[in-house]
Amino acid sequence: MKTGGVFRVVVGPCGSESPAPAPEEVRVWVVRLDAPPVAVGELFGCLTTDERERAERYKVAKARHQFVTGRGLLRRLLGECLGIAPPEVPITFTGAGKPVLADAARGLHFNVTHTDGLALIALARRPVGVDVERLRAVSNPEGLVGRFFSSAERAAYLDLPAELRTAGFFRGWTCKEALIKASGLSVAYLDGFDVELHPARPAELLAARHPALTGMHWSLTAWEPASGYTAALAVEGAGQLMIGD
Repeated sequence: MKTGGVFRVVVGPCGSESPAPAPEEVRVWVVRLDAPPVAVGELFGCLTTDERERAERYKVAKARHQFVTGRGLLRRLLGECLGIAPPEVPITFTGAGKPVLADAARGLHFNVTHTDGLALIALARRPVGVDVERLRAVSNPEGLVGRFFSSAERAAYLDLPAELRTAGFFRGWTCKEALIKASGLSVAYLDGFDVELHPARPAELLAARHPALTGMHWSLTAWEPASGYTAALAVEGAGQLMIGD
């Protein structure tokens, strides 16, 4: 995989322009879940029969709305890229449960993430992972760091000034989740690599110990997709990631 140079990350509201990413580009759509750009009823019609049945099994309306909005918009975007109807987009799953396009249809890769009130959809021509979190107080962050972060990251977290620890925790968490999702690993391997936690420094993969991460070049970037939220993006084989719109 070619690496080096500048890899453009285009961030914008869903439906703002054509979804098809150029070879050296990632397109990320920001979706307000309380005001999606397409009516939920129309998005429900974009789903497959199995997905509609899955949506109807959700007992909590908020979770059902979130699934229909995220999957429906994803199918619309991929369908536009592939020139087919949304329900015909060939989404399948890896052994680890990651949704992917069957046979990497036309070289497209995608990833979807959501948190309270916000979703992000990323499309690229190479493996990509994205994560978003609402910045908030976390109960027992030290316990979560001790459980899921590597020993080097635990030390880095404890070295942060108290006023930076919340931002540092979410910087680390979103970067680690984005890398896990891009590489197709499970959360069981969150301690198999180290990322930069300091919120004032560029996002970066500092060390990798798992074979799925050591054999490839991985690029990271982090940004604020909306006020009160933080996000991270991981791309395989890319050079410097530059956020734009």
